[in-house]
Amino acid sequence: MNRRFFIAAFGAASLASFGGSANAQNDVVDELNTYLNSLISATAPFTQESADGSTATGTFYLQKPGKMRFEYDAPSPALLVADGQALAIFDKKSNRGPQRYPQSSTPLSLLTRPDIDIRRSKFVQLLEAGDTQMHLTLFDPDEPGIGTIKMIFDRKPMALVEWIIVDGAGLESVVKLGELTTNISLDSALFSIPKTILALQNEG
Repeated sequence: MNRRFFIAAFGAASLASFGGSANAQNDVVDELNTYLNSLISATAPFTQESADGSTATGTFYLQKPGKMRFEYDAPSPALLVADGQALAIFDKKSNRGPQRYPQSSTPLSLLTRPDIDIRRSKFVQLLEAGDTQMHLTLFDPDEPGIGTIKMIFDRKPMALVEWIIVDGAGLESVVKLGELTTNISLDSALFSIPKTILALQNEG
């Protein structure tokens, strides 16, 4: 499949400072790569605003390589755990086990790679760079109809602050991150699908 890597600038000031040069574009890509590779482990509170108008809160966890967790606060029954191989989606109110998907097929798995280079990622569709923010749009080229994820980064200082999920029907959900606490020690059980299943069974 032929793919193109796009980089654009938005805002008049950005266009002036960007200058359209290859060196300027490479500098922007290097800046984002450096930041993404610096996130070895992280946690942050989040607020999710869904397309149906509902709002949920929770805590996001990241541990490289390969691991993520989205722990939603009650009353939401949702819980997502990625262990490096699979992404498991739990419904804590259900007696059935989690739905599992290959983690490598999910664009957000880019965050969990230990050696990120957005030039080489099959998921990168568009990078927009402004003076104060970068927007990185991801999609699955094998299933482009299922939607996109736009990750938003502040640049001063550099920080992941938000992502916007647009599904195949065009419905939009926004996840806003609170302040990231980075490079900390996290319990490995957070990212274990079997231990999560056992913990939820004990809660029930």
